[in-house]
Amino acid sequence: MRVSLLTPEQMERYRKCVADIDIPDHEKDELIGIVAQIMAHFVDAAFGETSEQFILDARENSHFQNNRDDAILGLFQSDESIDPDDGGASNSPNSP
Repeated sequence: MRVSLLTPEQMERYRKCVADIDIPDHEKDELIGIVAQIMAHFVDAAFGETSEQFILDARENSHFQNNRDDAILGLFQSDESIDPDDGGASNSPNSP
């Protein structure tokens, strides 16, 4: 059984739009379904709800899954700035 994104009323409306295309009715229905799926994908993408976006979000957030404190940056006033002269950071490739 195939699930349709469209209601029967919508299918009838779109069948009228493709009535003049010279292909069998079952192919017209398939064409309507394909266009509906494409439209649904664009809507999902606009709201960040595609499977690809879910996967990418999960990969990005995997760094924060083990330690909740890793994601909380604004709570620690002493950690907001780093003094390179005090050993806090270095951009030198030879530094330890």
